[in-house]
Amino acid sequence: MAEELKFIHASDFHLDLPISGLLELPKHLKGMLANAPYVAAQRVFDLAIAEKVDFVLLSGDLYDMEFGGCRAAAFLLSQFERLNDKGIEIYWCAGECDHPDRWPAGVDLPRNVKTFSSPVVEEVFQKRRDKVVATIVASGNDSQRLNNADFIVETSAIFPIGLSYGRFEINAMAAKAIRYWALGGSHRHQILDKTTHLVVSAGSPQGRSPDETGAHGCYLVRVDAGGQMRAQFVETDVVRWLPQKISIAESTDFDALQNIISERALKLATDHSEQMLLIDWQFSPSGNFNPGLRRPDSTNKLLEWVRREFGAGQTGIWTNQIEFSAPAHLPDGWYEEDTILGDYLRAVNRYRGDATINLALHEYLPTYVDNNTVGPIVRVSEEERTKMLSAAGLLGIDYLAANRDWEDAHASTTP
Repeated sequence: MAEELKFIHASDFHLDLPISGLLELPKHLKGMLANAPYVAAQRVFDLAIAEKVDFVLLSGDLYDMEFGGCRAAAFLLSQFERLNDKGIEIYWCAGECDHPDRWPAGVDLPRNVKTFSSPVVEEVFQKRRDKVVATIVASGNDSQRLNNADFIVETSAIFPIGLSYGRFEINAMAAKAIRYWALGGSHRHQILDKTTHLVVSAGSPQGRSPDETGAHGCYLVRVDAGGQMRAQFVETDVVRWLPQKISIAESTDFDALQNIISERALKLATDHSEQMLLIDWQFSPSGNFNPGLRRPDSTNKLLEWVRREFGAGQTGIWTNQIEFSAPAHLPDGWYEEDTILGDYLRAVNRYRGDATINLALHEYLPTYVDNNTVGPIVRVSEEERTKMLSAAGLLGIDYLAANRDWEDAHASTTP
């Protein structure tokens, strides 16, 4: 069936926010990382032109208008003008940081840009040759809005679209006549509901930190003459956080680790040839503890090797860090020896064995902090306590046992 309508839904450009979370910033990637948010955003507009869409929906947080500077405003203006030259309309609703009514004074937006700064819901019509092809109900961000009751359209409305920032109650959205909900405010793309309509969070075109893993981009939505929708996610990110969790044996040596990383890295580079991947290698060893596996000098050597081997160019893989999880078993004798390590492991075990022993985290706060104020913050659940003690045990092992010889790792027990 012929295509009746085509549009792009994007959000959360955050042009003012840099890539963060790298422990070391490689010189040859500085330019790429600095420009990544802009390149990813431009790919959204490039897609709009290439696909000859009817319009683009921008659901907030394009850039911080108070701190974003001139570059972001100039970039958006140039992209808006490109779409204006092609007759492509833009509908832009305010997020938390980008109220369009704060657009620089004296710089007029192109006539193809319709903005929604007020929390009051407005209705506009998208036309093609004087014929309405879509009805758009939109508003700017309203932190006090708890539901979508204000988004009202007639049942006879031509392909109704809701454009806003934030999240609403999914069940309430299903009760509306709106066919496509274009939402912003989340950096992860997701189709939240696709029963009789689509509720879509576009996410950000470019991930910014290790918490924003995987592909980022925008949605290209096609509607046929029968009203059937197809939302296609299109990747636009330049760099991509992609942590790798790999199970290995405690007996794995340096050469074997190189082979494991090399095999995985080659596959990742092939599967993601359009992005520079930012990788945290997280190894989960099993079996009896191998002190040599976690030696700092070996880990540093491995890190230098993988960066040199796979991260020297503008595409490929840059390794942020290499980590090993806590060992499942430690040598029995370590708990009995009269050493700092022995004292440390016995202390951790006391806390593990008796949940009534208070961790007293407040004692580690600065003296100027009021304990009564932060009391609820430093109280932890049983699960959090277990994780914290495991992390503390691993930290002690890393510092106190990493350089021990294999001869120390005899009969083992669970720590």
